[in-house]
Amino acid sequence: MAVSECFISVIAPVYNDSKIIESFIAEVIPLLRQNYSNYELVIVNDDSEDNTFEIVTSLLKEYECIRVISLSKHFGTEIAISSGLDSVIGDFVVVLLPASDPTHLIPELVEKCRQGTDILIGIKKNRQDEPLWMKIGANLFYWLCTKILKILLTKNATEFRVLSRQAINALLQVEDKYRYLRLLSNYIGYKSNTFIYEPIKRYKKIKNRGLWESIYLGLRLIFLNSAHPLRFASYLSLGASFFNLLYMVYIAGVYLIKDKVVEGWVTLSLQNSVMFFFISVILAILCEYIGLILSKSRGWSAYYILEEKTSSVLVSQEERPNIVQESKEIKLSN
Repeated sequence: MAVSECFISVIAPVYNDSKIIESFIAEVIPLLRQNYSNYELVIVNDDSEDNTFEIVTSLLKEYECIRVISLSKHFGTEIAISSGLDSVIGDFVVVLLPASDPTHLIPELVEKCRQGTDILIGIKKNRQDEPLWMKIGANLFYWLCTKILKILLTKNATEFRVLSRQAINALLQVEDKYRYLRLLSNYIGYKSNTFIYEPIKRYKKIKNRGLWESIYLGLRLIFLNSAHPLRFASYLSLGASFFNLLYMVYIAGVYLIKDKVVEGWVTLSLQNSVMFFFISVILAILCEYIGLILSKSRGWSAYYILEEKTSSVLVSQEERPNIVQESKEIKLSN
């Protein structure tokens, strides 16, 4: 197989992956070495509680072109990937999760991007290994985002994807510290495509997000990227006010028509409970937005790097043509 001259960067976020990280690196580096003249593997340690960082550090002398970035605390997968995107230098960037994404697809996917696609998005073939509540919740979440909230999300998309340098540069222009790659890949508008793949199992038991973590991530994604919940709160408030106005007219009519008006505690209690329900929902939505506005106004960084280490050899060839120019020529010829 001919060795490509393009520079490939692979980003792999890890968290408590000490059991699989060594085999993962032993699989990725020979694959990159066999197919590309220049490459780098960026391991982002999301403040693992085990010895993942120590294992990767010990392998730096054995393998070339590895960089390990250790974050100061556990920020989550999306932020860990974002920290990797800020530092990669490749013409094409592959993002994958060591626990579930197959590395043997890298050459094939990169070649598809070289033919004129800026973003390749991985789609999980099925969700058979996920619990029932996650399957139902995921379907409801995607339906809500696409049909109601108009958020551009690719159904069943994973973190596994390949991006061109042009797409990476566009993502880096997004100043929002919450860079949700699955959303921004569609937002930036570059030519994109999807591929369906079968996840692998490096663990006997698949590491899935918990219920509360999934709910938290879903709500954060919605409130950060859509004003529809706030508009819904406005409509709800107007609707409640309208019905309350009708009720006031009804009370006035009863007072004018009836000679004796018996005060009904059931009706009054029902009205109060409904109105307080509306008020509670509206306040909850407003609080979420106000909290996020406060978070953004602080100006804090999305992440902080505690430590960074590299292999003794970082770049295989110091002088090389850049695939970015080549990819532009390919697009112009097409």
